[in-house]
Amino acid sequence: MAEMLVVLALTAIALAVALPAAANLRADGRCAAGARYMVGTFRKLRSQSVALRKHRGVYFFRQNGGWVFSTVEDGNGNGLRTAEVRSGTDPVLEGPIRLEDMLGTVRPGFPFAAVRQLPPRSGFLADLDDPVKFGRSDIISFSPLGRSSSGTLYLTDGVDRLYAVVLYGPSTRMRVWRYRRSDRRWEMR
Repeated sequence: MAEMLVVLALTAIALAVALPAAANLRADGRCAAGARYMVGTFRKLRSQSVALRKHRGVYFFRQNGGWVFSTVEDGNGNGLRTAEVRSGTDPVLEGPIRLEDMLGTVRPGFPFAAVRQLPPRSGFLADLDDPVKFGRSDIISFSPLGRSSSGTLYLTDGVDRLYAVVLYGPSTRMRVWRYRRSDRRWEMR
C-alpha cells in the first residue's frame, strides 16, 4: 500500500510539472498554425491573381470588437480599394473569416504593450491598436504580375504569444517571425 501511495504521489508531481509545459506548447502551436494558415492563404491568392490576371487580396476589418478578414477580387480593373470592397464593386469571394473560430484564441493583435520592435530589428511600432500594418490600408493585395503589398500581419493568442507574418512586396517573399518575450527579440520560424 505504501509503495502504491509513493507511485501515485510521484505521478501527481510529474503531472503537475508536465501539464503547464504541455499547455504552453499547445498555445504556441496554435499561434504558429495561425501564421501558417495566413501564409497559405496569401500564397493561394497570389497564384490565383497570376493565373486569372486579376488583383486578389485579403481585406481585414473589425467586426464585433475583433478582427475578421475576407478574400476579395478586383471587380473593375483598377486594383483593390477599401471603398469598392464595401460597396460591392470589388466582390468578396470568401468570408468574413475569424481565426478564433478555427484556432481558439488566435487572432490579429498584440498580447501586451511591451512589444515595440518590428521584426527582425528595423524600426518600432507606433500603433498597437492595428495589427494589420500594410501602410494605411487593411488590404493585402496581390497583382497579376505576382507582386504584393508590403507589410506585416501580427497574430497573438491574447496572452503572451506574438507572431508576425511579413510580406516583402515586389518579390512577395514571406517570412514568419516569433517574438520571444523572455529576451525581447524576434526569431525567424
